[in-house]
Amino acid sequence: MLREHGFIFEDSALLGREPVTAYGDAARNMVFGKRVLVTGAGGSIGSELVRQLHALSPEMIYLLDHDESSMHAVQLELYGDGQMAHERTILADIRDRDRLVRLFDETRPDLIFHAAAHKHLSILERYPSEAVRTNILGTDNVVRAARNCGAERLTFVSTDKAANPTSVLGASKRVGEVLTHRGANRSLRTASVRFGNVLGSRGSFLHTLAHQLQHNLPVTITHPDASRYFMSIPEAAALVIEASVSAHRGETYVLDMGEPVKVMELVERFVAINHLASPEILITGMSVGEKLSESLIDEREVCLNTKHPRIWQVPSTESRQLTLNRLDDLYRLAIIGHEDDVRSELWHAAEVPFSSDLDFRIAALVR
Repeated sequence: MLREHGFIFEDSALLGREPVTAYGDAARNMVFGKRVLVTGAGGSIGSELVRQLHALSPEMIYLLDHDESSMHAVQLELYGDGQMAHERTILADIRDRDRLVRLFDETRPDLIFHAAAHKHLSILERYPSEAVRTNILGTDNVVRAARNCGAERLTFVSTDKAANPTSVLGASKRVGEVLTHRGANRSLRTASVRFGNVLGSRGSFLHTLAHQLQHNLPVTITHPDASRYFMSIPEAAALVIEASVSAHRGETYVLDMGEPVKVMELVERFVAINHLASPEILITGMSVGEKLSESLIDEREVCLNTKHPRIWQVPSTESRQLTLNRLDDLYRLAIIGHEDDVRSELWHAAEVPFSSDLDFRIAALVR
């Protein structure tokens, strides 16, 4: 049972089911004795990946983030000291391609978990160039650096918003899945793992709810019928690690998150387990790009069973093609910061088919 802000955060009570956090032998064998690197290591999912990977006895875990404070917190929790000078802590921005290539070449990770991303839907609608520069260009850089350093596996943390994307966040993550697919070759196995909201992550609805209740503020909900898929943070991280075992040619894996939960019902559950009075509810209306309910796969995809009962596979569609010129144009517009043009070009990039050619280039403008 977790307590934060004076409230109880009980995953099973909030989810309406028991979270799954156990590993199979294949996941343990994959990590044991290997050099592992996690991007976004100070974030909610990244830090939990670090915790769980650390428990699987790798040779080394590298924590890569551009936020030194959050990285310090993980370092302190795992190792009991603030030795940020240790080689395992890497302060870097994934948008800096040349630096990323050098760092990967120096550390030579076997396994890479790419969790660094911008994730807040509404602010990315205002600043789509930032979504492109981090979620797409940053992912492109991680993929290229992984190929260059001879890594064995690369796992991209995606989102259910990449299915039938209606937001800048979803579109940018969809293109990230495409780039991860294209990065696979004979030596590098890649995969994307798609899941929905995680309970208690920084900036999540649950933390917003706790803040509002703590300060006797109205609880803000976009729509009374809005529903979302929810997982616990430990559950999501454990299943990402499990899905990585099956990484091969850029497949997308979808986590079984149970039944979607109405946001209004989640509020009621949270209030009940904390023995609170029913709060005032303020309906704010849907944000631009927001869906009333999420889906884990889009209308063009099918889900196949895998060996793990909580993980499905979405086969890659080789006929879709993301053109090189379109990526170049997208990066150029994002660097200039022409937000309306970036938004328009991003939608084209997320929807056009992509090539199965694995040797792709980056324009000179981002070198």
